[in-house]
Amino acid sequence: MAERFEWVADVPRGEWLRSVEVESWGSILSIVPRGFEAYARVFHPVERDRPRATKTWLGVTGSTYFADGADIAGSLETERATWSQVAESFGTTMHAEAQYARLVRRDDGDADSVMSPDGWRYGPTSLGCLDAVSLAAASAVLARHTSTPDAGIAAIWEGWGGLVSSAGFASLTLAGSDGLPASSGLEPEPGSGLLAREVASGPRFDLHGGTGRHYVLFEVGANDLADAAWPNRAPWVREVMWAQSPSILWPDDHAWVLATEIDFDSTLVAGTTALIRELVRTPGLEVLPLRTDADLTWDGDGINRPA
Repeated sequence: MAERFEWVADVPRGEWLRSVEVESWGSILSIVPRGFEAYARVFHPVERDRPRATKTWLGVTGSTYFADGADIAGSLETERATWSQVAESFGTTMHAEAQYARLVRRDDGDADSVMSPDGWRYGPTSLGCLDAVSLAAASAVLARHTSTPDAGIAAIWEGWGGLVSSAGFASLTLAGSDGLPASSGLEPEPGSGLLAREVASGPRFDLHGGTGRHYVLFEVGANDLADAAWPNRAPWVREVMWAQSPSILWPDDHAWVLATEIDFDSTLVAGTTALIRELVRTPGLEVLPLRTDADLTWDGDGINRPA
């Protein structure tokens, strides 16, 4: 058996997903392939906060609330929230094709630091990444619905900053003789980032040619990610607190696919009906069954469309 989290140069292992390229770009079936019994959408949780003292941001401004120099973090009640809680706060409707901006009544798409009528302040959703806790919970379920729970592939998008080169990642550097950060003025080379040069310069699994979806593959089974400590072992993770989830995950028996498209704030799963039913019932996850013809574009949420 291959070593866990080992780099995979054998990119043809992803060829079975090639059928997604013939589907309409951005559709459900262009992210996860057709032919499975059922599909679902896993909603990425968001953060919300409010002042501990007042239990509401209504009538309170940050400049006045923290004017006495009090500890900001200690003065705030902060928690993880589901999209259903978001909808409840804003009086909107949660459903399988919901768009976060419309749930918070921001049809212009700017959904950062939005105040709800019940006094909570909501942060933005996470694009292209399912948080480590949610992924571990989902992976525990996924492992029960494959004959190869210890063998599979995690495909990581090469474009995350600082992964294959130091481009797109800021870090402290030694200053030059003039006191300014040292710089060669050249484009960072492959291997100057988190991944070793052999991996950074190695073959990629490409999907949807021309869209920049190039992935680095690693040997990862569902059981590996079901362990909440998986970010400590993943070679593509720089900061455990902000661990990047796989862009695509599948077991060797191809019993299911989990995909987090880099521009989506939710994750798609295709598998058996039994798998989807269990995911929907899993504590700590917010999952809804999804039709393959569902519209997940920004304007697809017709239920919460402004009058």
